[in-house]
Amino acid sequence: MAHFRGVGGVSTLKAGETAYWETTYVDLLDEGIVTQAPNLLDDSATNIEMIVLYQSVVLRPAGERSGNAYRVAIKNAGTAMMSYNLNVEDWQ
Repeated sequence: MAHFRGVGGVSTLKAGETAYWETTYVDLLDEGIVTQAPNLLDDSATNIEMIVLYQSVVLRPAGERSGNAYRVAIKNAGTAMMSYNLNVEDWQ
């Protein structure tokens, strides 16, 4: 099992906004169970709840970029902005 902290660039969500992320692996291999969650970066923004709305996987059609893509939607359910990137857990 592999755990990757702070994957991807830093993003900031305003209150009520939702962001969509997609993670792929080398050769777009099937990694089995992949869990993604926000890695909160703004210590001053206390009590800001970030919600994982959807965890999904999509199989891309055959071709140059065919294979699995792991997706997640993250919503800022708080009342202020929050900066974050992703934590990813997989079964590599």
